[in-house]
Amino acid sequence: MQLQSGTLLQGGKYKIETVLGQGGFGITYLATQVALERKVAIKEFFMKEHCNRDVATSHVSVGSQGSQELVARFRQKFVKEARMIAGLNHPHIIRIIDVFEENGTAYYVMEYMGNGSLAEYLKRNGAVRESEALHYIYQLADALKFIHQHQMNHLDIKPGNVLLDNNNNATLIDFGLSKRYDGEGHQTSTTPIGISAGYAPMEQYKQGGVSTFSPATDIYSLGATLYKLLTNETPPDASDVNDDGLPPLPPSISQSTADTIEKAMQPRRRDRPQR
Repeated sequence: MQLQSGTLLQGGKYKIETVLGQGGFGITYLATQVALERKVAIKEFFMKEHCNRDVATSHVSVGSQGSQELVARFRQKFVKEARMIAGLNHPHIIRIIDVFEENGTAYYVMEYMGNGSLAEYLKRNGAVRESEALHYIYQLADALKFIHQHQMNHLDIKPGNVLLDNNNNATLIDFGLSKRYDGEGHQTSTTPIGISAGYAPMEQYKQGGVSTFSPATDIYSLGATLYKLLTNETPPDASDVNDDGLPPLPPSISQSTADTIEKAMQPRRRDRPQR
């Protein structure tokens, strides 16, 4: 149900090359921005449980009336997400180039990161050196500080949502679960519920658990990401951390880094760093 290689979008402005990945809410493609002769990544809104595609025309359709209302609501959020990310001007947050609607669905165009994700990097190379892991974590922490200053939580920090550029710098992507909050800390956006086991803290499992603004939720996930980078092991589920604590880190890891992970991954939100 994916766009075929060679498909043209926006009157030939973009040409689809291949699929980079697919999730429950969208398909990401490698494409060429024809006039500038450069590679870009294009994310297409496509809820695989509800959407169908006419292979001949590339048009996306939805079955039942109930599904149409659901899909329309999430497509609107998809476009809103793209516009929101486009307003986040930070060196370690993905840059949005374009957003448009076509084929009965919506698309946004991003800069293409040719070195893949941190998750793919770990699969190829195994656990990384402490200095390298901290290099990525400092960059992600800076990106999180920036979005937290804008009253926003990412809510899905993990190696699979971090891309590496050609200079081996980290770039945060996928704001599909993110929430925005008003000045009093109350959420102003609704998002689909999603849990990345091992990276999500206890409050994300609870109904209304992230309805108020708290940077500490993202800080837990950042600590879990550092754990993964240093061990190449998926962190224990939050309930296991609550019951049994974290498994020992490799003895080569400095005490200060081990303490940082332990503080970031405290089960109770109030016991973690708050910014």
